[in-house]
Amino acid sequence: MATPIEQIISGLRAHGKAFDLIKKNSMGKYFVIPIIINIVLVCVLVWGGWGLGDWVSSLWDTSQGGWLSWLGAAVQWVMPFIFFLLFIFIGGTICNVLMSPIYTTISEKTDTALTGREFSTTAGQTAKDIWRTVVISMKNTIKQLLVTVVCLLLNVVPVIGQVLSIVMIFIVNAYYFGYGFMDYSNERWRRNAKETNEVVYRYKFLAITIGAVYALPMYIVCGTFFAAFIGGVSTVAATIAQMELENKDSITPTVQPN
Repeated sequence: MATPIEQIISGLRAHGKAFDLIKKNSMGKYFVIPIIINIVLVCVLVWGGWGLGDWVSSLWDTSQGGWLSWLGAAVQWVMPFIFFLLFIFIGGTICNVLMSPIYTTISEKTDTALTGREFSTTAGQTAKDIWRTVVISMKNTIKQLLVTVVCLLLNVVPVIGQVLSIVMIFIVNAYYFGYGFMDYSNERWRRNAKETNEVVYRYKFLAITIGAVYALPMYIVCGTFFAAFIGGVSTVAATIAQMELENKDSITPTVQPN
């Protein structure tokens, strides 16, 4: 089986290969969609903030002036700002969920570009895939939250515990980010939840590497605005690296080529 170092190196190198593959196979058009989704999301949230602010300020009479008038004006301006901050914190997650069908297509096209295989599906299979994704996502979210809470308990230890808490939470989030990007391949290869867990755990250092490369620029540089764009690159990189490692380890996925 691929060693931890091999998994990490494969995950890092796959990002450089991802950009070349995206360019050579004219996949850039898929990365315009997240920009549109982000713009729509921020407009909807800010508009919703204005609407909610107007409704709240209408609950009292502001026509007489005084502090109630000032409070009404403040609410109308503050609510859109609060909703914009809400977008900053959760917009990337929402956008990634909405981008899931696009990520699936990107992963399939990456597989096709590397192997020449084509994949077909039916309405029934699509419904099964959606349900599978929902179940796995819910389970992973619960696990992620529980482990994060445990990591937060380390903060009771001054300095060392606080540093360890930050590092462990980042690793946990990176693992589950990477899990999500690898799952597009596992879904395409018709792996059930148990098989997916086993494969991702086998390549856990790859999952952490893919997730870390995704998380670092999102948290430090780009924020949620480009999360879905970065996620598309991470999907390609995860597909490339996972296929390389599974081929090296002689693991044959179950596929349904046309």
